[in-house]
Amino acid sequence: MIQSKADLHFHTWHSIDSFISPKDAVKMAVKKDIKVLAVTDHDTIEGAKAARNYAIKNNLPVEIIIGEEIYTNGGHVIGLFLTKRVPSFQSLEETLIQIKEQEGLAIIPHLMFEEDALGEYIYRYQVCYLDLINRPDLLAMVDAIEVQNFGLIEPQYFEKTHFINEKFLQKAEVSSSDCHIKMNFGHTFSLFDGETADDLREAIQERKTTPLCIKKQNFIQQVFGWGPIIKLPVHITLQFTYRIIEGIYTRTRDSLRRRYPIKDQKSA
Repeated sequence: MIQSKADLHFHTWHSIDSFISPKDAVKMAVKKDIKVLAVTDHDTIEGAKAARNYAIKNNLPVEIIIGEEIYTNGGHVIGLFLTKRVPSFQSLEETLIQIKEQEGLAIIPHLMFEEDALGEYIYRYQVCYLDLINRPDLLAMVDAIEVQNFGLIEPQYFEKTHFINEKFLQKAEVSSSDCHIKMNFGHTFSLFDGETADDLREAIQERKTTPLCIKKQNFIQQVFGWGPIIKLPVHITLQFTYRIIEGIYTRTRDSLRRRYPIKDQKSA
């Protein structure tokens, strides 16, 4: 059986934190012999559609999956094989439900190992594994865990994530570039039996993917790998603003409900 390489976490300039064009994304995949590339821009699928159209039009040997990295109030979630955009800033549960309604696959990227009080209010971009094991209904909708991410510099990240997945989550394991700059592409990928996106879907569902990382980051890749610095303040400001608005809305709603309780018409 032929084994192929897939990268399931990639950003084009349709994301707020990348300058890579969809056309260049396809060319990079062909050059690195990536047979399946999931374009997972933040909160949009337009980059993925542009990349797929370019690959098909030019009959290039790479299949593009329409994906999206979605902001939820419980951390980022990657949806694959989507037909339409999943809205941002919903609950983790609602986001997973909407991915499944499209018959998509759900991947948890850059997993969190313990709750971060500061991150809860400023920038909650990681789903904590505790949120999943405490909610079996949510865990049932997850298809894979990203156990390797070239953009992360945390020591022993793979060992920790692999242990947690094998012990508690028991999902397919994938490895992705989380690419925002060209130099970070092609070093981290997932192996699967076959050559097509359908083969990859089957491998994920049967937990038969193999995560690989063939190179460690250097200093420059670490500094710039998460996204061009010029876009980073905007990225964080959006999350911070959302947290403030969400907090004001929630407190106001709860206060009004306490002050003006809705009476049960049947008992009235």
